[in-house]
Amino acid sequence: MPVTLRLFIEGNYFSLIEFGVFQKFPLLKSLKLTNNAIRSLSPGVFYRLFYLEQLFLEQNALSDLHPYTFHNLTRLTQLTLNKNLLRELPSGLLDHLVNLELLNLSRNKLGSLPKHIFNSLFKLKILILYDNNLEVIPPGLFDNLTQLEELRLSANAIVTVDKEAFYNLPKLNMLTLHRNKIQTLPEGLFLYLPLLSKLTLYENPLTQLPHVLFGKLEKLADLWLYRTNLQTIPNFVFSNLTNLQLLILTQNPQLHTLPKESFYGLGKLQQLSLHSNSLTFLSEGLFQDLQQLKILSLYNNNFEDLPENLFHPLTNLENVFLNNSQLRILPGTVFKTLTKLRNVRLDDNPWECDCRLKDFKVWLKENIKIIQNSMSVVCDLPSSLKGKSVLDFDAPVCIYTTIANGAATSVTASSTQSIQLRSEVTLTSTTLQSDHYRNTTVIPKHMETAYTHTSSKDDLFNTADPTTAWNKDSSRFKDDLQTSLLRRLFAFCLPYGKIIFLLIMVTTTIQVLLIFVTCFIMLKIRKIHYYFSSTENPVELQRILIPIGPSSIL
Repeated sequence: MPVTLRLFIEGNYFSLIEFGVFQKFPLLKSLKLTNNAIRSLSPGVFYRLFYLEQLFLEQNALSDLHPYTFHNLTRLTQLTLNKNLLRELPSGLLDHLVNLELLNLSRNKLGSLPKHIFNSLFKLKILILYDNNLEVIPPGLFDNLTQLEELRLSANAIVTVDKEAFYNLPKLNMLTLHRNKIQTLPEGLFLYLPLLSKLTLYENPLTQLPHVLFGKLEKLADLWLYRTNLQTIPNFVFSNLTNLQLLILTQNPQLHTLPKESFYGLGKLQQLSLHSNSLTFLSEGLFQDLQQLKILSLYNNNFEDLPENLFHPLTNLENVFLNNSQLRILPGTVFKTLTKLRNVRLDDNPWECDCRLKDFKVWLKENIKIIQNSMSVVCDLPSSLKGKSVLDFDAPVCIYTTIANGAATSVTASSTQSIQLRSEVTLTSTTLQSDHYRNTTVIPKHMETAYTHTSSKDDLFNTADPTTAWNKDSSRFKDDLQTSLLRRLFAFCLPYGKIIFLLIMVTTTIQVLLIFVTCFIMLKIRKIHYYFSSTENPVELQRILIPIGPSSIL
């Protein structure tokens, strides 16, 4: 069969190919020997296949190759050796494959590669090395692969990657490094990959990221960084990823904090996943650059509360997931600016149903249509309300207690709620004595209590005259009442003072502008008046008519 161009011999399970078996196929372009049991290839088995372009040897039992196995295959463009038992490649094995465009060495047992193994592959576009035992990517290994577009190194045992390993790959658009053993990435590793559009780093035991890692990667749209040991994200580390649309930072059990500038520069990001981490707090301003964000996943974290203005910059946010995040309370205005919000998950949180949750409960009722699993948004505290829907509990009015110089003042909006809280917690005189050395202490909202003084024997001995003690108590009560009223009056008047100040400033500015305009007009009028008054003789205009004769026409 001298004119055969394609020969497929697959699934026959033969283990040996003798020398010269393909010599009678001089025009062969494609040879497929997949899914057999070939253990070795003699050095000259492909000797006369000068026109061979495709050679498929995957899924065999090859454990070693002779350096001259592919010696004369100068026209070969595709070579697949995946799913074999190769432990190493001899130096010079690929030296004559100058037209090779695809090389698949995946799913072998390669522990290392010769330093110059790829030096002759100037036209190589796809190099597949995943699922081997490679531990180190040495310097210069890929330096001659200037046409390379895909490099797959995932599922190896890589611990170390040289800083300049990818510096000479200007056309690379896909790089996979996931499922390795990389703990640290060298600084500037991805600086010179301008066409990179896909990069995977997930499932590596990364403990930290360098401050400078990415160059100007304008084509990178997705970045996956889940299942790592990252403890934080450096400020500005993603700032060059200006067209990134998807960022996955999930399932990182050591990730506790995120600096304020972690997501700086991601103006086109549309989906951010931060779920299933160990985040305890998110700083205000963290999302200030994410105006295009539509999906935000924060579930399965350890928040107790969140800043009131955290989500306000996310004007295009449509979906937010905060379920199972240990949330106890949220401000009523936390979602105030999110006019495009369509889906919210808040279930499976241990909500603390007290007066602080009153405003958020109002928001829940007004936006019940976008709350998913709203019946699972239930109270956890106090125990008397455990399991009751947050939408149904009767929110009490908060009582703010101030302790100043040993004296306690309670400002309440409802005497019923005051009596109820007094019965729950009573501050003893010992507590007041310890607080006496602090000038003024305001009990936080989560410790809203009312002070009740308990008389002791010492108090009876120190009071010589009951009438004097009564007068002292009454005067103290009057002073406390006056202090409370003054504070409330000051809090009431403060906004109006600001408004009056702004009005005065506006009117003053307008008056100054009017004065300047008036002066300008008066100067113009004076100039016009001076012009007309200075003319002594009237101007005479004369019209001279010149007759037109025949000669003038010519």
